[in-house]
Amino acid sequence: MKIGLITCHNIKNYGSVYQTYATQSLLQSLGNEVQVIDYRRPGTDHKEFRKLILNESHMAKKKIVGKIVPFILLPSFLRMERVFEEFLSRYINRSETIYYIENELKSKLPKVDVFVAGSDQIWNNDINLRIEYPYYLSFVPKGIPKISISSSFGKKKLNEKEKVIVKDLLKDFMAISTREESGKYILDDLGIKNSYASMDPTLIVDKAIWKKMQQPIKVPQKYILVYQLHRNKEFDAYIKKLSEYYNMPCICITLYYHYALKGERVIVTPKPEQLLYLVNNANYIISDSFHMSVFSILFHKKFAAIYSENSFNGRIQNLLEMTGLQNRIVSKNTAYEILNVEIDYEYVDRILYAKQIEALEWIKDTLQKCNNSYVK
Repeated sequence: MKIGLITCHNIKNYGSVYQTYATQSLLQSLGNEVQVIDYRRPGTDHKEFRKLILNESHMAKKKIVGKIVPFILLPSFLRMERVFEEFLSRYINRSETIYYIENELKSKLPKVDVFVAGSDQIWNNDINLRIEYPYYLSFVPKGIPKISISSSFGKKKLNEKEKVIVKDLLKDFMAISTREESGKYILDDLGIKNSYASMDPTLIVDKAIWKKMQQPIKVPQKYILVYQLHRNKEFDAYIKKLSEYYNMPCICITLYYHYALKGERVIVTPKPEQLLYLVNNANYIISDSFHMSVFSILFHKKFAAIYSENSFNGRIQNLLEMTGLQNRIVSKNTAYEILNVEIDYEYVDRILYAKQIEALEWIKDTLQKCNNSYVK
């Protein structure tokens, strides 16, 4: 079948591009022709992304310093844009047409048999700054099957206004799988039954693709890999003490060059392929990133997860509860020894394998139903 996939692929974010590649690969591995619909929601093209970051910068709001902040951040913006665009160009089969609004999707509808929404936080109306109708496949005419694979709301409940709109948008979906259990609870509350709580496609797809994708980058013989999406001074201090305790350097992944001025040992926006290499070769990993926890588990690493005050922690919580790794969550008061506690990866692998088989069967069965129902 020909599948049109809409997802958060055009974000300057590692998790976004990894999950796009994983979802595309999953569907292709089942014998389908997959086209990622190149829909670019507001705030994701280069110009709007830069504007959004500058609007959120407290330094950019200062009267005098604010005038030079755009110039300070420019090299970082250029690096991000180049790295993530190169990955998408190399690995993702995007539609020839670029879409910016819903009406463009309706007027130039991709010629496919099935439309798929997912995965990632495509239904997180807070991150999207609105209810992003195309992510709910609002542009798809009746008669063409619509399904969701591992879509996330990015929160535990919807407000009353969201409930009314989202319920209407999802009523015609043939089948829906969510990434977290909390997503299934939201759907149950809306009266949308028989949804399936799956897991992130990066965990469902054969993990051999991630090892194959790795690209070497120069690193110390021993190091602690740190990736904080949401910087926190208390954890900066914790990580510094961690480095002293284990007597090895911390390598901090950042998207911005100016963090190097703080005396940290940083790698600025490594390629996604290089980041996988950094994870696989680290002695320890500490991060508030969901996908860093994912790859730490897939590569059998000793790791710790940080809960962020400014993010949806349910995805990390759901992952660690599923794998029995709740003890890997750290706070500023957690003993440094936690990183060195052994993880029973034989047990973890058994859990993931069973869930992987279950998730794959759900996708296969759902696509077969779509194939049987499609009105050609």
